[in-house]
Amino acid sequence: MSTPLVWLITGSTSGFGSEIAKAALARGDHVIATARDPTKASMTELTSLGASALALDITNDDTVISSAVASAVAIHGRLDIVLNNAAYILEGAVEECSSDEVSAMFDTNVFGQLRMLRAVLPYMRAARSGVVANMGSIGGWGGMANGSLYCASKCALLAISEGLRLEVAHLGIDVTLIEPGYFRTDFLSGGHKVTPKRHIADLDPATKPVRDALVSLNREQPGDPAKGARLIVEALTKSGRCHGRSLPRRLLLGSDAIEFTGSQMETWQKEIAEWKELTLSTDHDDVAKK
Repeated sequence: MSTPLVWLITGSTSGFGSEIAKAALARGDHVIATARDPTKASMTELTSLGASALALDITNDDTVISSAVASAVAIHGRLDIVLNNAAYILEGAVEECSSDEVSAMFDTNVFGQLRMLRAVLPYMRAARSGVVANMGSIGGWGGMANGSLYCASKCALLAISEGLRLEVAHLGIDVTLIEPGYFRTDFLSGGHKVTPKRHIADLDPATKPVRDALVSLNREQPGDPAKGARLIVEALTKSGRCHGRSLPRRLLLGSDAIEFTGSQMETWQKEIAEWKELTLSTDHDDVAKK
């Protein structure tokens, strides 16, 4: 039997974080599950299955996070797979969301992941191995009314993940961005989805249909989190159905993810073709036309 791998997962109290932890434990791996409050009942369930629980708030400063990561490394002596999972949705129009509300979301969804990367990468560089998985979303493929700022945070992770992948590949470190569609977790409810204090009635024709759609979709999402978690574990460990496969830059999950991203690419290709002649007209005259 292969040596168990060591996982460090942020945002482990619910949703994909919890399901991925369970799937990794079922595989026989070691899991260090982190959360702001590691005493929550959902974390107790993970520890009963063999996970180690660790208090970690990714909005803390670099020093605090580096100390927490050092504690995590000390448990098993290394980190093989790091899953940056903690995030939440700010549901609101651009004009409705205040600077503080946007900054708070980006502090978790983007800057928190960057803090984690700065803390874990030195250990992976020293080991010349490791896998980093950042949790994105199909929202990173384009903005939507009433949710473009959340989408922007996930789009930022795309650029970060793809750049990081190129920076560390020669060190034996693999990087991917996981992009789920809508999965039947509690991500569309409770503290996982917040709304701005300001509401602008003028924008309702564009924003209300999206609000209503998310309410009706909650608990009716097409994706099965347990199935998604199993695929994520197989992909990041290159085992089971993913044995012999290279980890993709962007790992899509769900039928709606395939449908949405395919539609987005088709629209982009159409617009590129329609504007190609004008686009090419902006080059210097000495540039060969294609």
